[in-house]
Amino acid sequence: MNVIRPETLQRLVELKAKQPGSIDLLQLKPCLEQQPFGEEADAKVNRYIDDVREKLKVRAHLIKIVKNRLEITGVENAGVEALHGAYYANPNPPQPLNLQEMHEILIELSSPLTGFLGRIKGDDWRRDRFYFLRDLLLDD
Repeated sequence: MNVIRPETLQRLVELKAKQPGSIDLLQLKPCLEQQPFGEEADAKVNRYIDDVREKLKVRAHLIKIVKNRLEITGVENAGVEALHGAYYANPNPPQPLNLQEMHEILIELSSPLTGFLGRIKGDDWRRDRFYFLRDLLLDD
């Protein structure tokens, strides 16, 4: 078992408190078990936290795009391709996503367990439609 700095533990606890379910203990475990121990483990945990925060930023950005797209167009739901275009119309997308990757994240966000988006299942994945339910609030 590694020892991590109190500041790192605080970051981990704050992330868990603000975004329940965002920490995957199976992904965090190797950061604490693998050598070298000490400072390197602390750096690994911080990288893990930063990675989780980046993933949350992408998801919050996608939720905003769905919300804005529906408000601007006045429609009730939007397809994956339209949302993909809107994602890249923004001058600073958080990370590049292809259509399939975006669809997978939209599916995750529309899961009953997360409840940020709603989904109308189409004949195939390209015909799925998504609508806004609630924001994902991040403290940066």
